Amino acid sequence: MGVMRTMAMPVQGRKAAAAAFWRASQVSDRQPLAHHLRRTLAFAMPIMVARSAILIMATVDAIMTGWSGARELAYLGLGATPMITLMIVSIGALQSTVVLVSQAVGAGEDETVGDIWRASLAHAAALGLAAFALSLLAEDAYLVAGQDPDIARHGAAVSREFGWGVPGMLLFVTASLTLEAIGHQRVGMAIMLVANLLNVMLNGVFVVGWFGWFEPGGAVAAVATSSALRWLAFVAALAYMLGVLVRAGDRFAILAPARTWFGQWRSLGGAIGQRIRRIGLPMALLQGVESSAFAAVVFLAGFLGADALSAHQATMTILTLVYMNAIGMAGATSIRVGRAVGRANADDVFLAGASGVGLAMALALPFAAFALAAPELLARAFVDDEAVIAIARETMWTIGWLFAFDAMMGAVLGALRGVADIWVPLAVQAAAFWVVAIPVAWTLAIAGDLGPAGLWWGIGTGMIVSLVFLLPRFHVVARRPVARV
Repeated sequence: MGVMRTMAMPVQGRKAAAAAFWRASQVSDRQPLAHHLRRTLAFAMPIMVARSAILIMATVDAIMTGWSGARELAYLGLGATPMITLMIVSIGALQSTVVLVSQAVGAGEDETVGDIWRASLAHAAALGLAAFALSLLAEDAYLVAGQDPDIARHGAAVSREFGWGVPGMLLFVTASLTLEAIGHQRVGMAIMLVANLLNVMLNGVFVVGWFGWFEPGGAVAAVATSSALRWLAFVAALAYMLGVLVRAGDRFAILAPARTWFGQWRSLGGAIGQRIRRIGLPMALLQGVESSAFAAVVFLAGFLGADALSAHQATMTILTLVYMNAIGMAGATSIRVGRAVGRANADDVFLAGASGVGLAMALALPFAAFALAAPELLARAFVDDEAVIAIARETMWTIGWLFAFDAMMGAVLGALRGVADIWVPLAVQAAAFWVVAIPVAWTLAIAGDLGPAGLWWGIGTGMIVSLVFLLPRFHVVARRPVARV
């Protein structure tokens, strides 16, 4: 109710409330930085594992598809990348769940969590169905984009198999984000670890042809298997919420009468849904400008040939896998910053964000060292084609220089998300990736003579430009009066 009253205030009233928050925050107890580092790391570890597990599934798909042949990996790269982009954009929109739930928990309003979750589920279902519908149009889109007809046809088959799994993934993400924000971070981690074990076994049987039970199915079989497991993950998360949280007293009001469910879904969340969309729209656009830039680079790699596209997909898989650690840290940072906002502690807002950014950088450094020291080892994990390995060796070494920048960028975006500062970061990301990164990537790789590695130097330029603006932005926002959304 306190949030609704604040939302209904006139502008002067909201400014007065923000000023009151600021005055109150000055007398709140300030926790030392070491406390924030410990708490952020404790929050982050299971979230990092859960996020990494989502991409480990895609990594396993890429590796085992590569064992079926370099061309199958090219099909996977073209067909999965735009669908992953749609999925990540949708997940970006659903990140508003974390903001609303964490701020509610920080303010002691546990009973509102169920309403937020149900409203988020409605949005997850709508976004998932839209992504599936777009997957049915994939082949025409790839041909219009100038892709080779054979790659376009097989890539479109991959897109369709990916598409029907997107609704399951988004519904799982909504449940997992809610559980993380209320302190049950290990649930999503456990579910995704089990899903990954099943994925390895099923890919072995259906993709590679272990035991001779089935003919190797290549990229299409890999994606179909993952889609089924994404739905299974949602069923498992839902079972936990109903079987554990509800049986323990349902303090978060997970259960509700059927008419409440129907009313929220019919109105797409009602008043809470409006807040989800108001916060989620710029978050989705923010994810979209970055993800679509990476997707555009995939198309540029396709212009360089099938070998370049295969090497680029392998490199993209490694970069994204490492970035999932940053996404996990960003999720933990967003929750801790949001809770600090909810309890009106201005000092903790800044320290929670700063600790997340520092930890993200520190955790990325070992991966950077490994990629710089052994790029060929990473390349050979995906393919045994020497022409592809020669390209991937160079691109893997290139991304070794980018891991730390990528991780810090993800974490500072999470910190800004915790205070619901989203429009300025959106503008920064749009400029960094579409005004800077894509033109530089095209100039270096296509117009210049650097080839596939030039694509990654272009993306890295965008990361650095983004950080130059986002880090000072968080410092400014965290030091001024911040009110709940």
